[in-house]
Amino acid sequence: MLETTIERTGSRHRARHSVYWSWRKYTAVMRVSVANNLAYIYEVMFRSLFLIVLIFVFGQLWRTTYSARGVSVLGGFSMNAMIWYLAVAETMATSIPPLTRRIDEDVRTGRLAYLLGRPNSYVLYNFAQYLGERLVRFCINGVIAAVIALLLVGPPHFTWMGALAWPLVTFLALCIDFVAYFGIGLLAFWTEDTNSFTIIYSRLTLVLGGVLVPLEIFPQPLRGIAQALPFSAILYGPARTLVHFDLASFGGLLLQQGVTLGVGCLILGAIYRVAIRRVNINGG
Repeated sequence: MLETTIERTGSRHRARHSVYWSWRKYTAVMRVSVANNLAYIYEVMFRSLFLIVLIFVFGQLWRTTYSARGVSVLGGFSMNAMIWYLAVAETMATSIPPLTRRIDEDVRTGRLAYLLGRPNSYVLYNFAQYLGERLVRFCINGVIAAVIALLLVGPPHFTWMGALAWPLVTFLALCIDFVAYFGIGLLAFWTEDTNSFTIIYSRLTLVLGGVLVPLEIFPQPLRGIAQALPFSAILYGPARTLVHFDLASFGGLLLQQGVTLGVGCLILGAIYRVAIRRVNINGG
C-alpha cells in the first residue's frame, strides 16, 4: 500500500515536472519569435502603413454614408463605434503571420522530417512561434489603428465589461486562425502549393467575418448565414465584444468559438496524423 502511494506521488511529481518544462520550452520559443520580429521592427511598421490608408478611406466612406442617410446610428452602431469597430477588426485581420507559407516550405523542402526529430511537438512549436510573431504585429497595428481612429472620431466608448471580455475572445479567435492556417499548410502533402487555399480562406474570413462592416449591416438572409458560420467568431465577434458589448451575445460567441475550436482541432489532428504517415524520417 505504501509503495503504491509512493509510486502515485512520484508519477504526479513527474507529470508536473514534465508540464513545467514543456511550458518553459514553448514560452522560450515564443520569446525568441518576439525578439526576432522586434529585430525587424521597421519592416513590420512599414507593412502597417496600409492599415492607415485602409482605416482613413473607409472612415470617410462611413462618414459619407451616415451623412447621406441623415442618421446618427446605423445597424446599432454610431459613427464613433463604427470607426473603432473597423480599427479593431482590421488590426486583427492584418496581423496574421505567413503561417501556411512556412508549413508549406517545411513540407516541400523536407525540413519537416528534421523538425519532427526534435524533442518537442511540431504543432505546439509552430503555435508558440505564431503567437510571438502575431503578438508583435498585433501590438504595432493596434497602436497605429488606435491613433487613426482617435484622429477621426475621438476616444472610444468602450465599457469595462467589454474591455475585460475582449482579451479572452481575441485569444480564442487567434487559436481558431492558427488551427485553420496550420491545417491549410499541411495540405502541401497532397498539393504543390497551398497558396490558393490560403487566399480562399482569408477572403471568406474578410467578407463573411465582418471586417469592413459589422454583420448587422448585411441584408437578410446573408446576415443570418454569416453569423452562423465560424468566420464571424474570428473577427466580427471579438471586435463587436469590445465596441458593443452585450452579455447574451458574449455567451453565444464563447459557445461558437469553443465549438469551432474543438471541431477544428479534431480535423487538424486527423489531417496531421495522416500527413505524418507520409513522412519518411530516415530519408528526409
